[in-house]
Amino acid sequence: MSVQKTRFAMLLASAAALGALSATPAIAQYTGPGAPPAAAVAVPSVMPSVVSVQQALSAPDDSQAVIEGFIVNRIKHEHYTFRDDAGHTIEIELDDKYLPPGVKIDDKTRVRITGEVDRHRHRPSDIDVKRLEIIR
Repeated sequence: MSVQKTRFAMLLASAAALGALSATPAIAQYTGPGAPPAAAVAVPSVMPSVVSVQQALSAPDDSQAVIEGFIVNRIKHEHYTFRDDAGHTIEIELDDKYLPPGVKIDDKTRVRITGEVDRHRHRPSDIDVKRLEIIR
């Protein structure tokens, strides 16, 4: 009986090892004509530069945008109106978790918003905020 248990345990361990190996993703890279050198990696080193609200409004869906200005109005829970220095406005979706704790923000507090542009069919585009910085 112990030989059967030992065989079963070995079989189980082999199956687990095989499963772990097959679950590891294969890393493939095109190396033919026009391929970048092996050391070249396309990773952005810095955040995008600050753009105007007008530029953010015309950006493609899911584009990253960085805008500076003021949160001037609360529309509803986690939805606000943002105004840039040129006076253009855009709705932002700002989750409470991105608000700095213990800091009061009003319509005179200058902020830098980093987020994704959300384009919609039947309503104006907005920005889903991923980071908020207070500019002093």
